[in-house]
Amino acid sequence: MSHTVKEGITMNVRRNGPKLGFARRRCAVSAMCVCAVLAVTAARAQTQPFSATVRDLTEETQHIVIPLNRSVLVETTTETARADVVASTIVDVQPVSPKQLLLTGKSFGTTQIILWGEADRRSMLEVSVELDTQALQAAIRDVDPQAEVNVRSVMGSIVLTGTVSGPEEASRVVDIANLFLPYQSLDAGIAGVRNHLRVAGEQQVLLRCLVAELNRSATRQLGINGFLAGDDFRDAFVINQLGGINPINMGAAADALVSDTIPFLTGTEGVPLTTTPTLSLGFPRVQMQLFLKAMADNSLLKILAEPNLVCISGETATFLAGGEFPIPVPQGNQQVTIEFREFGVRLNFTPLVNAHQRIRLRVRPEVSETDFSAAIQIEGFAVPGLTNRSAETTVEISSGQTIAIAGLLSEEVKAFASRIPGVGELPVLGALFRSVEYRRNMTELVILVTPEIVAPLDGQQLSPVPGDSITPPTDFEFYALGMIEGGTPRSEDSPEVEDYSVSGDPNNLAIRGPWGYATIRDAR
Repeated sequence: MSHTVKEGITMNVRRNGPKLGFARRRCAVSAMCVCAVLAVTAARAQTQPFSATVRDLTEETQHIVIPLNRSVLVETTTETARADVVASTIVDVQPVSPKQLLLTGKSFGTTQIILWGEADRRSMLEVSVELDTQALQAAIRDVDPQAEVNVRSVMGSIVLTGTVSGPEEASRVVDIANLFLPYQSLDAGIAGVRNHLRVAGEQQVLLRCLVAELNRSATRQLGINGFLAGDDFRDAFVINQLGGINPINMGAAADALVSDTIPFLTGTEGVPLTTTPTLSLGFPRVQMQLFLKAMADNSLLKILAEPNLVCISGETATFLAGGEFPIPVPQGNQQVTIEFREFGVRLNFTPLVNAHQRIRLRVRPEVSETDFSAAIQIEGFAVPGLTNRSAETTVEISSGQTIAIAGLLSEEVKAFASRIPGVGELPVLGALFRSVEYRRNMTELVILVTPEIVAPLDGQQLSPVPGDSITPPTDFEFYALGMIEGGTPRSEDSPEVEDYSVSGDPNNLAIRGPWGYATIRDAR
């Protein structure tokens, strides 16, 4: 087929003459040149790799922040031919005029807009759609004028940074910020308030707690027991066992005849005299003996506990100075386990520093001690009771102020009287037939708390701790003077090894040491 085409071309050239043949030859040459160029281009395409050039428009990019559901107007220097939006769900672009564009924030996020002008000139806009924080900033200033809060909107969330006056003010700021979040964002779970606020000032609290108690008690007792009998019980005998002060074993002798004189018998070894009576009187001739319990006791108890404890605001601190006592717990099968119960001076408190140096304090002080007068027996073990003074409350005071959180003024009076009807009511002789007891207890208790906002100290500001002033005694102070503590504090440059020298004759020794001189006469 190609060949036929060549012959046709040749034949046409021959028929038309030289002029037509020259034109045909020029077209054929042009076609051959085009084919050669295409062949060279194809060859180069096969030999050279494909590549792309990336142009960074970051330096030319303009940043715009649009509040949600609000619009801004963008003006260009020349007419805008086209506007391409990367994410049309975030920003809506509407042309107003050839040189003006209206951008409207539709949802939270960041996108880019490329504007095309004349001669393919481009401009890039980076648009962020966030919340309007100006109204929120003004509302925070109204709640806490002393606060320094920075409000930012990031991807639909509100980020709060800075300082506020107190914890309550911080909670109010967060509550107000929640009101500025759109409901659709909250339902979608993509927005929220990020609280990074700090409370201004120190947040450590030192609590000084003082528990002072004064307990006075007075007891008066008078009781009489005794017996009175005639000569060998010939006539009669009387025994007073009221109150059981002293047991009396008296009665007729075994196998004694009533017609004869009944001998005076008071037990095998006589009437036993126990430690309960404080006084015993006997009249052998009249066969009479009295046992008296007369006592007047006065006691005084003073308790003073002052625990101090430091805690950070919002945390709970616990302090205990005391011990534990064991409590046996029967488990059956003759097995006993031991549980321990704490006692002593305990302090639990939780401080919360509010604005204007106000401290809200939840405190529970407790002072307890073992009481063996209320002990019980468990499996042969004596388990004591506990005498406890405690209080628990929540108060709010300023730093450095003192408040009494608990107080007690108690007076307890008890009186007991036991008498034999009739004779026990006689004015004078009735004292032999009655027993009286009078008890009076007075208790005064007060618990004071003083919270203070404190800051840490530098090393050079530390005060001396207990025991810093105690120095070991020298050999002379220990052996010669019998001292277990040094007389004077030792300085830092004092030698650790002390030199002593003894001079003189045996009758008059002179001892020289770091303290000076000492003379011992008649050393023998």
